[in-house]
Amino acid sequence: MKKYWKTILISLIIVMTIGSYYIQQAMASKKDVSFKIETTNGDKGEIDNLILQASYQNGGNIHRWLQISKDGSTNQISRTFFRDLVEAHEPLMFQKYMQEYRNFMRGKVLNPGQYFEDEDRLIYTTFQSNGRDKGLGNLFTLQIDTLDKKTNDSSSFEINMPDQVRYDYINENDVYVENGKIKILATSYLNGEEELHIYTVDENKQELEHDSILAKIELEERAHAGIHILNDDNKVQNENYILYMVEKYKYQDDDERETISGEMYLYNYLNNEVKELTIPAELKPYMKSMILHGTDIFIPVHSAIGIELKRYNIEKKQWEEHLSFKYPSIANDEEAPFLQITDDKLYLVSRVSDGHFFFIGDVRTGESLYEGKIINENKDADYSLMIEQIYNNMN
Repeated sequence: MKKYWKTILISLIIVMTIGSYYIQQAMASKKDVSFKIETTNGDKGEIDNLILQASYQNGGNIHRWLQISKDGSTNQISRTFFRDLVEAHEPLMFQKYMQEYRNFMRGKVLNPGQYFEDEDRLIYTTFQSNGRDKGLGNLFTLQIDTLDKKTNDSSSFEINMPDQVRYDYINENDVYVENGKIKILATSYLNGEEELHIYTVDENKQELEHDSILAKIELEERAHAGIHILNDDNKVQNENYILYMVEKYKYQDDDERETISGEMYLYNYLNNEVKELTIPAELKPYMKSMILHGTDIFIPVHSAIGIELKRYNIEKKQWEEHLSFKYPSIANDEEAPFLQITDDKLYLVSRVSDGHFFFIGDVRTGESLYEGKIINENKDADYSLMIEQIYNNMN
């Protein structure tokens, strides 16, 4: 019996963990969380088709994934224990993909950086490891799956990557498609080194055409350096540019991280050019919060009374007049204001004394379009509401 005690103990722990999970879920389901949006100023029509994907947690350790709209909020607690273990909460767009393209989506990773979508097609790319080779890293096969959205027909092909493409793992960040070329932005890691690549695939010939290294961090720098992609990683991009930063940093005595240097670069998918951006000294502390939107780069600077959007036009190669929006806030480091720029509109959510202030502004004209409040109908005194992403249901 003694030789089985470890197996029995592990089995008991698993049973108790799963049992506790479902008990908590059953108890939590009796106390659903409810939010509503109250309009205070502007055009109510601005929120007609919006869905706010959010994460809620209160002092009693109740956690919820929520979808908030003009009609109220929807709790999402129907996930299974094992799905919660292995899968992070997926962006809302994947719920649409799985409903409309169920067969195509089967078995695919729900990472926006591995997809491309236009009116006609949905394309999925993945690097699959073929096993490690004598300590030199993993060999990889690139698989590309394509769905014709009009006929619902799908096709697939594989490319055996060259012998020199050997890494511990590859993280995909973006997929761009134009004129029969599939370009995959990926960060590769091997023995402590980090590289940012553009892999170009000829779609018609079904072969790797080019492998470009945009940035590289050597082993001796790796402990205190990193490559950061500043494009929005919660959506399928379809942007012509990639904004990225190569940062070197150090840790202070209080373990706070201090940036020593940060070079900002812009990669152009259309002509394969990389250019370094010169950031004014007064804006360098805000570099990590830069937002790429179309042909503009915005740098949000928060203050006690609102926000200023510093903006750089990529095509004009110049800094333009900044935009200013006023909003109330009592947000702190634990619950900083949420900010998103989509379809030429600024979406901002900030904690206030009686809920969360919700603002929509036009980033072309600087006009305020909508103001409202997100109200907790449960009247919890101690809670946090983190907005993950805002979606327009019409897109």
